[in-house]
Amino acid sequence: MSYSSRTLYHSGDLNNTSCKMERVWVWVWAVGVMVTASAGHTKPPNILVMLADDLGIGDLGCYGNTTINTPNIDRLASEGVKLTHHLAAAPLCTPSRAAMLTGRYPAHYGLVADDLLLPVILHVASHAALPVEEVTLADALQAANYTTSLVGKWHLGMHCDWLGRSCPGPLSHGFQSFFGIPVTLFQEFRGPHPFWKFPLGETKFQGLLVTWVVTALSLLVAAKKQTVRLSVVVFLALLTNLLLALVWFVFAHNSKNPECIWQVSPWMHRHINSMLMRNDKMVETPIQLDGLSQRLVEESRQFLAAHANDDRPFFLFHSFAHVHTPMFSAPHMRGVSKHGRYGDNVEELDESVGAVLEALKQYGLEDNTLVYFTSDQGGHLEAVDSDGQRIGGHNGRYKGGKVQGGSEGAIRVPGIYKWPGHLPKGVTVDTPTSLMDLLPTVLSLAGLPHLPKLLPRAVDKELDGEDISELLVTGKTQKGPRVFLHHCQQAIHALRLATEEHVYKMYLKKHNWFPGSTQCGWGYDVACRCYGEFIYNLTQPELWDLRVDPYEDGKPISSHTQEYKDVVGKLLAYLKKWQEKVHYAPAQLSSIPQVMWRPWLQPH
Repeated sequence: MSYSSRTLYHSGDLNNTSCKMERVWVWVWAVGVMVTASAGHTKPPNILVMLADDLGIGDLGCYGNTTINTPNIDRLASEGVKLTHHLAAAPLCTPSRAAMLTGRYPAHYGLVADDLLLPVILHVASHAALPVEEVTLADALQAANYTTSLVGKWHLGMHCDWLGRSCPGPLSHGFQSFFGIPVTLFQEFRGPHPFWKFPLGETKFQGLLVTWVVTALSLLVAAKKQTVRLSVVVFLALLTNLLLALVWFVFAHNSKNPECIWQVSPWMHRHINSMLMRNDKMVETPIQLDGLSQRLVEESRQFLAAHANDDRPFFLFHSFAHVHTPMFSAPHMRGVSKHGRYGDNVEELDESVGAVLEALKQYGLEDNTLVYFTSDQGGHLEAVDSDGQRIGGHNGRYKGGKVQGGSEGAIRVPGIYKWPGHLPKGVTVDTPTSLMDLLPTVLSLAGLPHLPKLLPRAVDKELDGEDISELLVTGKTQKGPRVFLHHCQQAIHALRLATEEHVYKMYLKKHNWFPGSTQCGWGYDVACRCYGEFIYNLTQPELWDLRVDPYEDGKPISSHTQEYKDVVGKLLAYLKKWQEKVHYAPAQLSSIPQVMWRPWLQPH
């Protein structure tokens, strides 16, 4: 990785990184693993990645929750390696998922915004997408002779052609099959929503009504006085009504008004974006939400059954719809938790995790399958349903949540790796790691070549993720200090430096939270944004040592100390060098032509 911390820092600048081992016996066990690995395997491991949506780190029992039941995820953690300092590369779905699959910050390829626009892909039929030139984990594993499949949420652009006859989406990025949600779930998918509406309180509708009345009266007068032939009057009346109806539709369903918070009305949003796709074709619209989690699990079970006895290994990416709004559950999961609909969703997510893991065991795949579980970002603190019930996640004691790029609660996520006989069991690792580490780590654990050797076109794709296989196996790493950048859209709001003794976090910008909270209001469509009134620039960087104060409850390190001057000086130098050498692509999600709904690409 050309611009990693090992390149931008000299090794003598800071102490080498080292994660203290939780158990002494791990070393004895690790030696056995290495001896076994040297003997070679007849078949590389299968790969199962399970990604939750908007799940807070504080929602799981294995991360400290005592009131929501998550026995399957807890068991997975007890049978594998649990990462307690696992970080998303972005605080929102689209950029975070792109970073996880590519091992690169999403700003490299412009899958971010740089202004007040929401930095996610909103429509199936839009141009914004993960560029096909980017290399994903699925691309790499397909090149290594893996069978690849995605079940569940994609949200990285669908690349639809004329009239949506084909929308390959993930099929353009290494996945050989796809069944699931092309964008994401929105509250409006619940429905139904009215099609006919004419709010006379809005000026543009008043003008439209006046135009129609004046036009109609003019045509009636012309017909009565016979100044124009009747056939012409009828033709003009039909043409006028058609044009005014089109203007009404645009005003009501595809323009700036209080209901069109996603650029289209709730009715239109549900009809053009709520769909399930199989491969490149739409197979269901709108999505039947209740029972969706079970249908996705059944799809993954069928994939596992179909490929259980293949000579080729497989990569299955099961991307959950839960626990993103709207809240929905199968009948047997309603009312099971102590935390309303959100708690029900978390427990249904856990049930689905258990069902997929049980299928591995049922088909004799468990021992040779590397399993990874995580969430794309922290919980959505502000989310409240129309009845006032809270429907957002819990980020434990970490401050902030979804959308807040530099806030700990936005990017600290659960992370669990399991591979029986190859990774230790029941071990906790506190060293900072990233979702972006997935790609290089999977290739290393599977014994596959580095990315450029698998795919020559990846030679110019500098990875920001690191191979953490040594850390997972032994609990230690010999690599030097590591720096993480925390973006809020394209802007860098904070940097994190992991050394042997410290985990420093330096803030450049922070969010203007509501007094007494770490959020920016209430509502399913409300969140702290990355610019404007939601942000304040610090007059000087703010520095914390998360080993000393992990929840940032006390006071930051004084700017008068030598420690502050040394660390801040080095991080600012790192940032300057990064900005000189790394040039981000234009932000796709700030371009209206890129993100707008394109009816000529709409699948039917």
